[in-house]
Amino acid sequence: MHMFVGAIFLMLGGACVAYLWAGGSIFEREPPLLAFGILLIVLGAGLAGRSRAAALLVRAGLGAGLVALGWIATSYLRFRGLGATDDLLARVYLLGIVLAVAGVVALFMLVRRVKYNKRAFRRIDLLLLAGTGVALTLGVVWLVGDDSRLRPCRLGVDAACDIIATRLLESAERAPTAPPTRWEEDAARVLERYCRGPEPGPCAVHRYAVGSVALRAGRIDAARQAFLRACDEDSSWCARAAQETALSWTPEERTRLERHR
Repeated sequence: MHMFVGAIFLMLGGACVAYLWAGGSIFEREPPLLAFGILLIVLGAGLAGRSRAAALLVRAGLGAGLVALGWIATSYLRFRGLGATDDLLARVYLLGIVLAVAGVVALFMLVRRVKYNKRAFRRIDLLLLAGTGVALTLGVVWLVGDDSRLRPCRLGVDAACDIIATRLLESAERAPTAPPTRWEEDAARVLERYCRGPEPGPCAVHRYAVGSVALRAGRIDAARQAFLRACDEDSSWCARAAQETALSWTPEERTRLERHR
């Protein structure tokens, strides 16, 4: 059993590290995934070796995970709630939380069956404790440094996302050639990932705002794709996109913009 449970945690940690290796950013304002993945790998090795500290830390971590999932679910419902019966994405999001809770409970039951070494803490146990302390420190730094202005949008509040998109568009109009600030880069990433609007119109605003940040940052290809997606979702943005001469639209792309106008 200890080898089986250890293999599960090794695979979870390897998946986190593989995601970052494939191109995921470490420095975005997201949980420190690299530290979390390495910690899972180390804990998996500790469980496979029947480490006492590993078993205790995993139990504590799974218990904290249940509390965190409960907080996420209640925060999501408080900020967004469940609207009409066709609000499918909101229900899928909550279903994912329910499945995550079921997975955490199942792992907790498996870890309880691991027979760890009950002798005094060894060097490997002290190493695991030190690694956990580092991971917790990174998590606290991320949580404290998180921008509260972006949190409602992360939780799926469409009105909050609309306010952020409007602010980005206004910044682009005031200073179209000025590079975006750090906050604007973070806001663009949030809009790109967390657009859950039931209608295509609001998402088109978000796409265009993301494209405006990419254009100011010099990411021409990313800006071009964001503007084209905004045009596809709402034809009212096509004319504005066509006026972005800095993108040097190809004849095919200009035809695509003109067709939607």
